[in-house]
Amino acid sequence: MRNLNLAVLVLFATATFTAQATPPASRTLALEDISLERIEIQGLIQTWKLNKVCIDQQAYLLLLRGLTEPVGISPSFKNGKPEQCRQTLNDSPIDE
Repeated sequence: MRNLNLAVLVLFATATFTAQATPPASRTLALEDISLERIEIQGLIQTWKLNKVCIDQQAYLLLLRGLTEPVGISPSFKNGKPEQCRQTLNDSPIDE
């Protein structure tokens, strides 16, 4: 009986760990739908595209080389704190 209880406990713990370890389903966000602001940084040789985007109410800076080549993403800061953004009722992002 003790071995049965131990086996059930191990099975339950394994099932719980497996359920928690499974990542959520991936999602796709279109740049046009989450874009807040577009900035061009022009150098002597190269132009960089910087997009401020809103993902889950957090603003991020997405660095693009050319029109389509992403090279980096970083949280956006405002007044020394991570910049928050909010969604309007029609789900188009706007800056606070």
